[in-house]
Amino acid sequence: MKTNRIIITFMLLLVGSITFAQTQQERLTRHVYFLASDSLQGRDAGTIYADKAARYIVQQFEEIGVEPYYKEGFYQPFEKYGTTTFKNIVGVIPGNDPVLKDEYIIIGAHYDHLGVKNDKIYNGADDNASGTATIIEMARILKARQSQLKRSVIVVAFDAEEDGLWGSNYLSEQLDLSKIKLMMSVDMVGWLHEGKTLRLHGAATVKDGKKVLQEEAKKMHMDVTIHDFETSVFGATDTQGFAKKGVPTLYVTTGLKSPYHKPEDDAELIDYQGMDRITNYLADVTECFASQTNMQSSGKIAAIHGGKKKAFEIGPTVALANSYIAFPKAAFNGKNRYGFDAGIATQTRLGSNMALEVKALYEYLNAKYPDESDLYASYLPYHQESVLVPVNLLFKAGGMGMDLSVGIGGYYGYILKANIKDQPDLVINPNQWGMGWSIGFQMGKVKISGERRYQLNSLFAGEGAPNARLRSGAFNISYMF
Repeated sequence: MKTNRIIITFMLLLVGSITFAQTQQERLTRHVYFLASDSLQGRDAGTIYADKAARYIVQQFEEIGVEPYYKEGFYQPFEKYGTTTFKNIVGVIPGNDPVLKDEYIIIGAHYDHLGVKNDKIYNGADDNASGTATIIEMARILKARQSQLKRSVIVVAFDAEEDGLWGSNYLSEQLDLSKIKLMMSVDMVGWLHEGKTLRLHGAATVKDGKKVLQEEAKKMHMDVTIHDFETSVFGATDTQGFAKKGVPTLYVTTGLKSPYHKPEDDAELIDYQGMDRITNYLADVTECFASQTNMQSSGKIAAIHGGKKKAFEIGPTVALANSYIAFPKAAFNGKNRYGFDAGIATQTRLGSNMALEVKALYEYLNAKYPDESDLYASYLPYHQESVLVPVNLLFKAGGMGMDLSVGIGGYYGYILKANIKDQPDLVINPNQWGMGWSIGFQMGKVKISGERRYQLNSLFAGEGAPNARLRSGAFNISYMF
């Protein structure tokens, strides 16, 4: 019996030593496989499966030694629409500086996903079991280095992100944001093998933020792509609620290479070696920010979060165009045909709600000119190539990362080539000008608009030429830098 007890004790010690010796990469793998397992049914916010994920995260925090941020414990419950209760998980690693310990760096990731749809489980391994696993292991590193931290680090797993960033928005309303020096959202970091680089959005919101990110990347030979601001309104993450209130934010991701929001987003596809490197890098970055004596906001905010818009933008633009020949004093018009525009668009801000838009375009138009032999049934093809310069004064209104605009102005066109089949005697006016209007919207760098243009001078030149005007429209897509 004594021998059996010795054997059992030895086995328990062996298992314990194996568990203790588990590498960070192995722990990251274990976290993702648990959170993205079929047994958690996609971690839909407000379900018992999300509760299971939450309990697992709390267990990890407790094991690491992360302290609850609230005296009531790790859970921060909240409701939406008074029906379902959700819960953020909020821990803290206190800093050591007598003054700076009351300032905070937040590292966060959402742990919810889409659940089950049409009998298919959306496990969300990359989105966002990968981010959740990463902040758990970041917390482990930072806890081990706690003596070096001047500021405190809040570690938070957000709930109900997929339902509309509810968890992060709620936390941003509860904290004293004057104490938050940086909020970092780790969202989809499991595909470094395909994305090739770690993308960091928001470096310009922190004074010298880009310098810190580059220096830490150089030390670790980490390939990073650093963006001054977040620009995509289609890829909102948990930074939003904080950024809109003026808090410096950093959105971290390996991009959209994974099958996110699809049933195929499973644990076996994750790059755990890449996650291991990312975890170490982000922990070093967090430690650096938490240890700076004079960390400051730059005062700059991304345009999609309500910050100041660029004074000048320029970019390529293309459009599907249509046109017809109008006869103002006749009872008929020509028929509509399609063409295209392509060129460069610019916008110059004239104030918070006004801008001057100037474009330089190559335009190819088609129309149908009435055949004199049968004015109401037969038409001749008209082709026109020109250099076009539209100028519009835009009146803008914005909100939720979107600029709406209405424009009015004029245009000048110089004809490069134009002809009407079987009408060699008709001379096309080489100089065309008129007025126009536009309506559109811009989200981030992408602008979509519709335009109408009305020629005011005559389409044809020469004595006895028909009294005709060109009417055209365009559906534009521009990408502004």
